Amino acid sequence: MGSHLFTLLDFGVFGWLAAGVALRRRRPLHAAMMTLGFAFDTALLLFIELDRGATGQLRGPMSGWMTAHVWVAGLMTLLWPTMLYLGGRASAGAPVKLHRLLGRLFLAGRFVLAGTAAMAVHAS
Repeated sequence: MGSHLFTLLDFGVFGWLAAGVALRRRRPLHAAMMTLGFAFDTALLLFIELDRGATGQLRGPMSGWMTAHVWVAGLMTLLWPTMLYLGGRASAGAPVKLHRLLGRLFLAGRFVLAGTAAMAVHAS
């Protein structure tokens, strides 16, 4: 039951972020949705760490899905602050081209992150 809850929450965060992207033309709402999405993602990460001791599991052997999940999570850890920074600059009037480009990569990566997490949890 617990692993299903994590999967549901993970795809829920993805859905929230996708809704935030859909609202990109309404910049204040888009910024609020994406910032709150970052908070949800961080809370989910902390929840998983506290519930499962996820980082402690990195020392042992990992399945292929878990290895893929860890690599994607590492990329997403770099993309989050980059997106927040570029989004803040875009809100202040800077060009949005790089923010949009990385935003596409970010949303695809967040979907892959949720998918690899689901596959890793349900494959074990």
